[in-house]
Amino acid sequence: MKKILKWIRKKFDKGFTFMLVPNSSGGQVKSIGIPFWSVLCIVFIVGFNLYVFFAYTMQVKQIYRFREDVRSKKHQIAKLEKEQRQVKPTLQKSYQIAKELSRLKLERTKLLTIWQAIQQKGGRVATQASRGVFIRTNPYILDSSPDDRTSLKELQNNLGQLQAYIKEEDVTQQKLYRELKAYDIQLDHTPSIWPLSSTFITSLFGSRLHPLLGYYKEHTGVDLKASYGSQVKAAADGVVKTAGYISGYGYAVIINHEYGYETLYAHNSKLLVTSGQNVKKGQVISFSGSSGESTGPHLHYEVHINGHPVNPVSFFRN
Repeated sequence: MKKILKWIRKKFDKGFTFMLVPNSSGGQVKSIGIPFWSVLCIVFIVGFNLYVFFAYTMQVKQIYRFREDVRSKKHQIAKLEKEQRQVKPTLQKSYQIAKELSRLKLERTKLLTIWQAIQQKGGRVATQASRGVFIRTNPYILDSSPDDRTSLKELQNNLGQLQAYIKEEDVTQQKLYRELKAYDIQLDHTPSIWPLSSTFITSLFGSRLHPLLGYYKEHTGVDLKASYGSQVKAAADGVVKTAGYISGYGYAVIINHEYGYETLYAHNSKLLVTSGQNVKKGQVISFSGSSGESTGPHLHYEVHINGHPVNPVSFFRN
């Protein structure tokens, strides 16, 4: 660096002379002497001004770009704030739907529990209420499926559909719950258990040779093997219609179970219930015997539907 400065000083130490030559022939030539260091100052000032000018120009362009970015960011922020205001109620709606779905799940568990209890209670009993208990609904299909292009409006539409489906499901479950409860009550009033601990049938339902009369006669019930004094139980909930001595049947009990069902327990030795008394399924109502037209201790058991005798075997569980 010192060598360069030394060379410059040696070359240009005396400075520079600028000559002004006029275009006219009569003009005087003028010369102006400028020291070397003055030239350097002028060059420096001009260069600095040019640097400042170009730097300022670049800064102005950069500031303009910054302003454009700020304007774009403000527009995006405003858009996001608007979407956030729209998303908030949608989010609240989704929370509400999640809560409703949880409630329906609990209701479904409740219904399944009731249905399992009904199955255990009903066993193999076939009743009119056992047909068409469950209600099948159409599958839920949304108008639009979610993807990367799903808009907020479509999401709100789907949530609205889900709310409608939940309402429909709620109505269906409430209806099913009422039907199951009604069916459960009907099962309590449906003859479904053996009236004796003994399950041995000595005489079937239908036409048979009467053991005392000696000719074929319609047997409107079944005879169950029983020792004298065995406990006789009500086959279902109901109200005692008759409790006393009936010709041919001896000491007998007739129970009205509603829903068109009646049961008869005949040839007893002792009755434990009276007319008009409420009885529960499995309650002991009498003791077996051989009263009436009987050849020995046993229980004659009948089931009637709407006044007509039917085969009691179809009502026995297991």
